[in-house]
Amino acid sequence: MPPHDSPPGQMRKPRVATFADQIYGRILAQISAGLFPSGSKLPSETRMAADFGVSRPVVRDALARLQRDGLVESRRGSGSFVLSAPPADLSHVTDMNDVARFQRFQEFRLAIEGPAAGLAAARRGEDELRRIVEAHEHFLGEVQAGRFVWEADRALHLAIIEVSGNEFFLQSIDGPDMALSDFMRVSLSLTSSRSERRGRLVAREHTNIVDAIRMGDSKAAQISMENHIIQARRRMLDGSLEP
Repeated sequence: MPPHDSPPGQMRKPRVATFADQIYGRILAQISAGLFPSGSKLPSETRMAADFGVSRPVVRDALARLQRDGLVESRRGSGSFVLSAPPADLSHVTDMNDVARFQRFQEFRLAIEGPAAGLAAARRGEDELRRIVEAHEHFLGEVQAGRFVWEADRALHLAIIEVSGNEFFLQSIDGPDMALSDFMRVSLSLTSSRSERRGRLVAREHTNIVDAIRMGDSKAAQISMENHIIQARRRMLDGSLEP
């Protein structure tokens, strides 16, 4: 177990959210609750600053983050408008103040786990491949049984990172401020509340990664991992995706 991880079943306390992340979370919660449906205009920065008790630059920063995440758009001279709503049950599985950090963590994962999968494909021996395949088959078995256990998801990703042969990848992805377990608890909680099709989709993405590593195809392994992370990022925030 990495030194910064919590004991099994215990939620590790995340770093306190910044003011901008907190405002991001409050606006996101209002959108999720239906106060501002898709296509509607958000209040002005001045109004939100007064309502939330923060400065306009904090609101502006929060809106910029929401825009980068595809939830709102800014129209010159008109204000900010809602593009899409997150899954309605997102607030049931995580603190909305943490969502902005989760999304930035996903961007970080793209930079780390994509290249790590590519290196794993190039460097794995038979023993290393067996470790990855065993983790993958365990995850598949959980999904087929209708269970979505974040520990099984995490074990596969960490096995791939370890097989890359670069200990700095592992240290950075399971650090003191954010860890894979933080995101995966939320991601798989959302998946488990959807249809079996959603679970099979995640399993298929994992299979694509493992097959590329098995074939020693570094490019395909990196692309498959990056696609998986991009889709996981979308699934967290886009409530219009297939349930």
